[in-house]
Amino acid sequence: MTPLVLLRPHTHAGKAHCPGDRLTVSPATADWLIAQGIAQRDAAAPRSPLEKDYEEVRADAVAAPTKTPHRIKEPKA
Repeated sequence: MTPLVLLRPHTHAGKAHCPGDRLTVSPATADWLIAQGIAQRDAAAPRSPLEKDYEEVRADAVAAPTKTPHRIKEPKA
C-alpha cells in the first residue's frame, strides 16, 4: 500500500477528502492519482517492500525498449 497526501479535493471509497488529507491506496491507484495531479507521495511515510518491488518492475518496463513484432515473409513461388 502506498501512502499519499492529497493536493486537491477527492472522493475515495465514497468519502470526501480535502487537500492535505492522507490516504493509503494500492500502488496502481497511487500512480493514477499522482498522474491526475490529485495527490503526491507522502515523503514522511516509509516505503513498504511491496511498493519498492512495484516501482522496480514499473521502472524496468519503462526503460525496456519496445520492439515491433518480427514478421516472417512467405517464400515466393
